[in-house]
Amino acid sequence: MSNFSQPDALAAELRRERSIRRTVKLLEAKREQIREDLKQLINHFSLLVPSQQPNTDTQMLQDAVTRLGDEIFAQLLMQILQEKG
Repeated sequence: MSNFSQPDALAAELRRERSIRRTVKLLEAKREQIREDLKQLINHFSLLVPSQQPNTDTQMLQDAVTRLGDEIFAQLLMQILQEKG
């Protein structure tokens, strides 16, 4: 009788693995979309929030992000700002 349960366990594990891989693909796509949206926001920030002084956009953005109170989002945005460099 144990011979019948082993294929079921294997099939269940294969379905689980397939679901995990699908989820990874979805998360990777969403992560890339979010990163691209943030890059576009950063690139167009000066058009959205006019500044009197040049080169204050990055500082203004950093100050605004710290006020959000979301440390993870702030780290992501700072990482993208550094990549933009």
